[in-house]
Amino acid sequence: MHTLINVVTILVGNKSDLKDLREVSTAEGKSLAEAQGLFFMETSTLDSSNVAAAFETVVKEIYNILSVD
Repeated sequence: MHTLINVVTILVGNKSDLKDLREVSTAEGKSLAEAQGLFFMETSTLDSSNVAAAFETVVKEIYNILSVD
């Protein structure tokens, strides 16, 4: 049986380069992520901002979890 105790989840807001077309504010994204116990990051593939950092955040947290267990 699998448990969700050690699941790492990140809420990613994409297309952060299109600020004028935004439907969800950064504050709303952060607030939702915090309420759900998730990591939060905004990314843009157009300018490559935070794409690698999003994956690095998840990998680092998985490493931290596995190091403790």
